[in-house]
Amino acid sequence: MLVPTTCGTGSEGNAFSVITNVDTKDKKSLRDNLIIAKASIIDPELMTTMPKSVLASVGFDALAHNMEAYLSKITNPLVEIQALYAMKLIAENLPKVYVDYNDFDAWEAVTLGSTLGGMVIGVAGVTAAHGMEHPASGLRDIVHGKGLAALTPIITEKSWRSDVYKYGEISKILGGSSAEDCRQAIENFLDKIDLKVKLGDLGIRKEDISWMTENCFKVSKPSMENHSKIFTKEEVSEMYNESI
Repeated sequence: MLVPTTCGTGSEGNAFSVITNVDTKDKKSLRDNLIIAKASIIDPELMTTMPKSVLASVGFDALAHNMEAYLSKITNPLVEIQALYAMKLIAENLPKVYVDYNDFDAWEAVTLGSTLGGMVIGVAGVTAAHGMEHPASGLRDIVHGKGLAALTPIITEKSWRSDVYKYGEISKILGGSSAEDCRQAIENFLDKIDLKVKLGDLGIRKEDISWMTENCFKVSKPSMENHSKIFTKEEVSEMYNESI
């Protein structure tokens, strides 16, 4: 039995567990059917004690799960339908909850979007944003959702030409108009939940870039290969540098 007290990981909907090796700083995802919950109780009233900063971070993680599963190379039509629906739920309702914790209609929508996010990555996996964030949070123990917020806009800017249609759909859900302005649409959404941040604000330093880049291609290789655009080490290093 799982009873989530945040609306971000989607653990109630998949067979994943994420751990960090404190000696090597490798942050890895473990997958086993033994992890799948027999039942879950998803009650937004159990989440209302989250500080706003936590709500914003976990909420953006949920959005990222759906975005990445939608963009995944191994996605399928059912995942796409679920991810699109979940993105709309989160885009429309997370800012409402952030402003008013008593809006339980919005809470219900956000928690459903989060659970769907867990389900879709259970099938289609994650892509470059999670692939690049895990080395950062593994190395410096930063808040995962904040790391995603720092990296996702930059990765989107470097990726949208690889799938103009899907990035265009994501942009429209977030209030934009096309793939070309998808980065700006994401940043506008982050503004609504006070989550505009740089990796440098979180403790990542320039001297960390080399280690994170190598770790990205070692530990996070499956996620990087699942992305719509395949990045070189030089490109990943440049994106890390821009994010600081």
